[in-house]
Amino acid sequence: MHSPAQQQQQQQQQQASPHLSLSSPHQQQQQGQHQNHHQQPGAGGGGAGGGAQLPPHLVNGTILKTALTNPSEIVHLRHRLDSAVSSSKDRQISYEHALGMIQTLIDCDAMEDIATLPHFSEFLEDKSEISEKLCNIGDSIVHKLVSWTKKLPFYLEIPVEIHTKLLTDKWHEILILTTAAYQALHGKRRGEGGGSRHGSPASTPLSTPTGTPLSTPIPSPAQPLHKDDPEFVSEVNSHLSTLQTCLTTLMGQPIAMEQLKLDVGHMVDKMTQITIMFRRIKLKMEEYVCLKVYILLNKAEVELESIQERYVQVLRSYLQNSSPQNPQARLSELLSHIPEIQAAASLLLESKMFYVPFVLNSASIR
Repeated sequence: MHSPAQQQQQQQQQQASPHLSLSSPHQQQQQGQHQNHHQQPGAGGGGAGGGAQLPPHLVNGTILKTALTNPSEIVHLRHRLDSAVSSSKDRQISYEHALGMIQTLIDCDAMEDIATLPHFSEFLEDKSEISEKLCNIGDSIVHKLVSWTKKLPFYLEIPVEIHTKLLTDKWHEILILTTAAYQALHGKRRGEGGGSRHGSPASTPLSTPTGTPLSTPIPSPAQPLHKDDPEFVSEVNSHLSTLQTCLTTLMGQPIAMEQLKLDVGHMVDKMTQITIMFRRIKLKMEEYVCLKVYILLNKAEVELESIQERYVQVLRSYLQNSSPQNPQARLSELLSHIPEIQAAASLLLESKMFYVPFVLNSASIR
């Protein structure tokens, strides 16, 4: 309780201080409420009701103004901000809880349904207009992505207008990630009989000085692929040949390889690079579904940051058990491929040949 002399001194300070003249009537009203709050110790200031509300003007980093206008509020602000941080961003998620949340993502993913075209052979032989075929593919993509997002466990936390914007802004990145990850996890590598040159079960794996198992000598997974990498060259040529065959059937006329390279060569390079990198780092389904959520929510509205951070914590908890030697390095490695995915997605938009990833994936499982 302030004495009359103290109250008069406060009023004089408020009139003299240039900082206080910047306070809006709403802020002054809130400050008065805070003063009343401190003048009534028995009003439940330490209860759940008092700790649940945090004035917006305090959240926005205006601790300095608070110190100038109402110093006694700083201790309470500090406590409430610390509580908010410890209950969200810094909160640890147990491995068992993380596994459950990841399994929910896997259950709703429908990876093959999104990454491939159903009845692919019939699709190629269909004699209907090519424009109608491509429209059908486009409609199918939209339907599948909308269906996927509606199954996500946090769907109800996303406002409708933001949900629409997410799909508009991120569908091509989600498409590249899904199709590349599908190819890495399930696709056949040409000329290998379905086996892998890297990490074949029949081979004896090498290991790093720390004991981390390696496959045959290959470039570090964290390093970009070289254009003359034998696996990269082989797969790019194979993909282009597959596209030429499929598009010739689809269009009903021969497609020249040189024209195909001009149209989609760069995009096929980027997609193949991502697929090989995922294969070499031995991407797991659990990591893929977390990456997918991360990309969907990446650089989205501020309302979604807490959801994205939640799944970063889920992935971190999972990696602490699946990659216990260096989980942070694994997390950084996974996230480091996002710019490559975004670059490939931009090329997909530029080419307007959005059906290319589906054709390659569908052809690989025929």
